[in-house]
Amino acid sequence: MHLASNALQAFYHVAWNDWGDMIRYSPGPRIRREKILSWVSEAKVNSLLDIGCGNSEFLLQVHAKIPSFELAGADISHSVIEENKRRLPGVDFFTLDLDQEHLPRRFDAVTCMEVVEHCQDYRAAIKRLAEMTGKWLFITVPCGPLFEIDRRVGHTKHFSAREITDALQESGLKVITAQRWGFPFFNLYKHAINLNPDVLCKAFLSSQKYRPKQKLVALLTYAAFKASFPWLGYQLFVS
Repeated sequence: MHLASNALQAFYHVAWNDWGDMIRYSPGPRIRREKILSWVSEAKVNSLLDIGCGNSEFLLQVHAKIPSFELAGADISHSVIEENKRRLPGVDFFTLDLDQEHLPRRFDAVTCMEVVEHCQDYRAAIKRLAEMTGKWLFITVPCGPLFEIDRRVGHTKHFSAREITDALQESGLKVITAQRWGFPFFNLYKHAINLNPDVLCKAFLSSQKYRPKQKLVALLTYAAFKASFPWLGYQLFVS
């Protein structure tokens, strides 16, 4: 599935309204935020832009750990950006369609988690990310099979590590680390949740507030994910 820009904005207007607790508690996003935050914390940077910031869960965690950072967020959804501006007046927010544009400024660090797989031309999208990067670019993309649930949330392609690293190098960036994280538990999870996508989407993707049972399932899955290895996995982390 690929949606035109206006349709994509409308999709994410609804999605970010529904995904509050999913983004906060779901083990996949949680692991990604933790990993990227650990990398950002070790980099010598003062400013950070999060592309695809959504409801700013990652930016809130960055601010809690490193309050001195100059923070900014960008997302294709105008409505979530306006809500972020009201909630976080000390952070700069921008409406941005990475398929078509980049911001005319650079940040010490740019983070982009689970966005590139939604773009029509991933090489062009990575080039735009590079044009906003002053020192460090941190990316996550899926690198396993393109499952049914992935298609339902707008993924157009999943990647090999070589495809992403080549695109980064073509954009003038030096790749320091590329980890295919997630073996075996994240990989097994991806297969399991796609056994019945309708039930899973109803239970976890269309619920603004998680019930205690949902939170417990998410916590137990997160604990299993913590035991996964950074090779042969379906999640790619690149810096």
